[in-house]
Amino acid sequence: MSCNTYNGYYLLQGPLRLNLIEGSINILGFVLNNKSQRKSIIIPLGRSLPIIASKSCIEVSPSYKSVIEVNDNIYTILYEIYRKVSNSEKILIIGPNDSGKSTLAAFLINSFWSEGKKMKIMSADLGQNEIYCPSFVSISDIIPPYIPGWKDSVKNIKSCFVGDFSSYKNKEKYIECIEKLGKENLIIDTDGLVDEESIKLKLSLAQKLNIDTIISIGIDNMAEKYLDKKVNIINLDKVVKKEKSRIQRKENRDRLISNCILKSSKILLKLNNLKVINEKNLSPGYIAGIESSDGNQYFGIIYKVSNDILTIITQYVGEINKIEIGYIKLNLKNYENLLKSK
Repeated sequence: MSCNTYNGYYLLQGPLRLNLIEGSINILGFVLNNKSQRKSIIIPLGRSLPIIASKSCIEVSPSYKSVIEVNDNIYTILYEIYRKVSNSEKILIIGPNDSGKSTLAAFLINSFWSEGKKMKIMSADLGQNEIYCPSFVSISDIIPPYIPGWKDSVKNIKSCFVGDFSSYKNKEKYIECIEKLGKENLIIDTDGLVDEESIKLKLSLAQKLNIDTIISIGIDNMAEKYLDKKVNIINLDKVVKKEKSRIQRKENRDRLISNCILKSSKILLKLNNLKVINEKNLSPGYIAGIESSDGNQYFGIIYKVSNDILTIITQYVGEINKIEIGYIKLNLKNYENLLKSK
């Protein structure tokens, strides 16, 4: 690989790996330089992220064509937002799909960590949970720089199973999971549902979690309309022009599920020794939450039910006494090659 020099504003289009050789790069609010412990980053497939390069010599694979020079400086906007929220402890980000919620959440969490304030990141986007797996709410620490979808930039993950790709279809469990995980200082990245009832659902978190700042992107003054509690509300236009289309979001969700299957193993369980929640969906293909002894829940898929033996595909390693079955049934044929290897 060759080393090319960059200076100015660029867009990194995934998938790519970037290795910093000399100089410095501001990647979503975190500066990589010669003193950084981490000098290599990965931009996942489907992600386009802005950087500022300062006389930087970098290696890029698979192609330098994935580094595109741009004129607009989105960082001016992002740093202005950070200045407005820098004293916040709990931030809720709401807005439609393709509005830049994940990009903004990543920038803010990186900026806080850069100044020594180690807030956690929460993915409450059930269909696009890039911290853990779809149909879960998850919270984690970060290994800066945090890059959405890059699993090596998160650690100490805790998850709670909602069982659907939509926050509104199982709203009681959605709220329960966010309350359970949201006790620390954090930034919450939500889904793109912005109809009236979905907005009300998300704003109900302000009271339950003592949210001190709500960032409302691309939905005018809807937060003020439905919020009773006095909260710092920041209304923004869309932060990015476009992120993912509906087809791209589905493809990304399928990739996320495939990655979760890759990290799973096949396990046989005796149903007589198992507590099953939502037993009516105990059939092949349904996504499930496998509960550990400490209450954390792990990704699972019902693979086979035969007499009193349940076969599941799960990431959890340990004694299993309880599983919760969700409302999403996957077509196992779409993942046949992955499942055969288990």
